[in-house]
Amino acid sequence: MLSKTKFLKAKNQILASENPILNSSFENLEASFWPRATRLQGRYIVEMDHRHDILEQTYPGQTTRYFLSMSIGGTPDEADEGAALILDGTKTATSSAFWDYPDGRIPFVGALSVLLDGQQRAVAVIETLSVRAVRFCEVTDEMARAYGEGERTLEWWRRVMGNWYRSRAAQEGQPFGEDTELLWESISVARRLIPV
Repeated sequence: MLSKTKFLKAKNQILASENPILNSSFENLEASFWPRATRLQGRYIVEMDHRHDILEQTYPGQTTRYFLSMSIGGTPDEADEGAALILDGTKTATSSAFWDYPDGRIPFVGALSVLLDGQQRAVAVIETLSVRAVRFCEVTDEMARAYGEGERTLEWWRRVMGNWYRSRAAQEGQPFGEDTELLWESISVARRLIPV
């Protein structure tokens, strides 16, 4: 679990950087939004029951498929926007660094995760369709488009996500470069939990 001290240290390191994109994300981060987050990555892990009660109701008896709840971004507005992009089919991929999974338990094909909006409401069950390791330099135009955020271009993805990963690597004491492997996940909405 990410302690408040470690969170504040990470926040201060990012705020001290010259990156306005990362700065704006953390300036708006509300402690009440993620009171028990274990990662400062696109997939925020909420320390509760990971909403497995919802998974048990929607996919009873399939506990081996249950994975961590997820949300996009670091603020309620970003989480709402990310959820909307997933729900409307624009965002069909996400990425993460291997260091975000210190226990080694990474998403797997068929995994089910509860998608949370900016108010931490469960809005959908997301299924992982594919998972693969890709080097940062191997992300393609097609992959950047499937990522569904920002301009949906490779140039945008390499610039914005490159800044994100460089900052995260520095915080984690990890090396990061063109050959750094990331976890690339294709996702889809398995079940909507709220009306559109």
